[in-house]
Amino acid sequence: MIAEAQYGGRITDGLDRELFADYSARWINENCLTQNYCFDYNVTEFNYHIPDYLEHIRFVEYINKMPSNDTPTIFGLNPNADLTFRLKESLEMITVLVDIQPKDSSGGGSGLSREEQVKEKIEKELLPKLPADFVMLDVIDRMKVLRGPKGLVDAVTGKYDTVPLNIFLR
Repeated sequence: MIAEAQYGGRITDGLDRELFADYSARWINENCLTQNYCFDYNVTEFNYHIPDYLEHIRFVEYINKMPSNDTPTIFGLNPNADLTFRLKESLEMITVLVDIQPKDSSGGGSGLSREEQVKEKIEKELLPKLPADFVMLDVIDRMKVLRGPKGLVDAVTGKYDTVPLNIFLR
């Protein structure tokens, strides 16, 4: 019920469901209810077992003796799985540290941050290339000159609004 319905029902990948079913069969079974049941006899760092204590304080003491990090062998993995995990984690951390370091400026020590350099480049190179701001009244006057085909200009009012190019320009 736990592996297939409660938790397993939320797992969509077939291989992940299979792995979870195997873990469930290993960790949740009738043997867990027997005294001193040991989950894995191969683990040497810590003996994971169900204690047969009756006092609450002894359960707490046993829990406090558990290691803060479990070895991969308790999950049925090769001991190298931990090495692979830590190597990947270290490489990701180094990548982040390199990415967040300030970059040297190529401007000969201008002392500007990368953001300031980009802002300065935009102001010097791109802003002068922009056309001058337009005045809407001038645009309307020019649109009146571009009347377009006779069928599109209103014959009575002479309005230019229905000409497709003028609609686009407006």
